[in-house]
Amino acid sequence: MSTVDNGMTGLSDKSRQPQPTPRTLTLSSLLRAQRKPFLVIDSNCRIRDANTPLETVFGMDRLNLTGCSCCQLDATAIEDCRHQRFFRDLEPYVETHSLKSANGDIRIAQLQGFPVIDDDGTVYLGESIHLPQGQTPVRRMVGNSAALRTLMQELTQAAVTQASVLLHGETGSGKELAAEFIHHLSPRSQGPFVVVDCTVLNEELFESELFGHIKGAFTGAISHKTGLFELADQGTLFFDEIGELPLSQQPKLLRALETGVFRPVGGTKTHRAEVRVISATHQDLRTMMQRGEFRQDLYYRLAVLPVEIPPLRERREDIPVLVEHLLPEISSNNRVCRIQKEAMRKLLLYSFPGNIREMRNVLHLAAALSPDGVITPDLIRVSDHVQRQTSGQENRDPRMAQLSPIEAAEADYILELLRQCHGSRTEVAASMSISERTLYRKLKRYQLNIPHEQLTQ
Repeated sequence: MSTVDNGMTGLSDKSRQPQPTPRTLTLSSLLRAQRKPFLVIDSNCRIRDANTPLETVFGMDRLNLTGCSCCQLDATAIEDCRHQRFFRDLEPYVETHSLKSANGDIRIAQLQGFPVIDDDGTVYLGESIHLPQGQTPVRRMVGNSAALRTLMQELTQAAVTQASVLLHGETGSGKELAAEFIHHLSPRSQGPFVVVDCTVLNEELFESELFGHIKGAFTGAISHKTGLFELADQGTLFFDEIGELPLSQQPKLLRALETGVFRPVGGTKTHRAEVRVISATHQDLRTMMQRGEFRQDLYYRLAVLPVEIPPLRERREDIPVLVEHLLPEISSNNRVCRIQKEAMRKLLLYSFPGNIREMRNVLHLAAALSPDGVITPDLIRVSDHVQRQTSGQENRDPRMAQLSPIEAAEADYILELLRQCHGSRTEVAASMSISERTLYRKLKRYQLNIPHEQLTQ
């Protein structure tokens, strides 16, 4: 190896020792200069290095990241890998993706990728990560099943668009959580997330709730009220159980969604709001269209991106991690509950017609019955639910004759709680660990709005 005389004499042995290669100096200097989280990725699509801000923000050790897959931080698997695309085309990019931290929190980030050329001509990819200030970590969708990974990928892809999303899934499967997930990963994450409960929007309340009213517009309108549509301006408007919306009000909603223009009840001036719409339902809207119960034009306006939420029975492998996630939530009196293996096996064998909401209720009851915080198989009270689905049809309340066995089981359970709580909707909702809004929706669906006097007799 030849040497170069630099014109200096009397150099010590230490100064003649091999120095770091130019490549190390180049990339290290680049990493130190970046104040935002920053990655260096090589042509094999492996992480070569990361900077200190990335370790701090995402809670990951750079040494553990070195050599990992280029998409190690991505919250969902993306088929069209941006890093592979970069090394194929050598085109810089600016994209929005969801990233996960070491504790599982998910955040939306703007990623800027550009070439980093070393002294020896080697091309690397430098990826700068920008997280919007004040961003709240997204509530996690717990699990690692293939069905959940597919769902999260679909939700992530939907989030970066402005298209309307229709979420379809069974009761308790997590439709509202999925809607929040989309909102927090979208460019509108800094805007409001407003929920419209369509089960309470009858013909009298629809316009007032959605578009607001002015003082004196009708009897009882003692002050001005801002509607939910206006409250969601620059954010996301989530229509929960859109199938419950009265047919007579659907044209009014369609017009507001298409034009962004509306007028408060009793007002003369039009208002404008710019919103992104997400809807959810457990009903088959296409069948409702065929029966004339749901407008076709509104359906196609809402269902630009339809997403199916899988029921819990289709992702049973997520049950153990869901249980471990829920147990700290339901533990009380500073007592941390734990579950025995046979009790977990009993949960794995159950179909959970009420999905995650039912699982929470089952665990809550088991924890309350456990004297020492240990959940044993006998405390997992699901057998009665199974028996209700397969027997006692002849004694079923006439109001439940048209319900499926699963729906009838839930209706029986709610009716029993109503009687135990002497008609108190607040106590029933608390017993089921659901909101009163959700309980009233179920009461309407199962025709259980029984007078208080009948329940207390």
